Amino acid sequence: MNLITIAFEVKKEDQPAFIAMVGGLGDFFEKQGFTVSLFCDANRKTRFLQTFLTDKDTDQFVRIIQNQPSIRGMFEKIKESGSRVVVSVMHQVV
Repeated sequence: MNLITIAFEVKKEDQPAFIAMVGGLGDFFEKQGFTVSLFCDANRKTRFLQTFLTDKDTDQFVRIIQNQPSIRGMFEKIKESGSRVVVSVMHQVV
């Protein structure tokens, strides 16, 4: 099992549209074999963490991002926010 996390900031005024976009992509990711969650920092309200739990490998995840315009759009929104994006990939050991 792999856990991919993406930490980023989204401006307060952009959050409703961004959250709706991510919510709308949940079914797509599920069909691709990913369980997706989005978390907002309870203290720093502009900080988000998106998680992807999957048996797929990182290359498959990257291909989905590159080949799906709606997914690229999600990452473009993050980029437009001027946010630094931190990606982590973890492999389950127990």
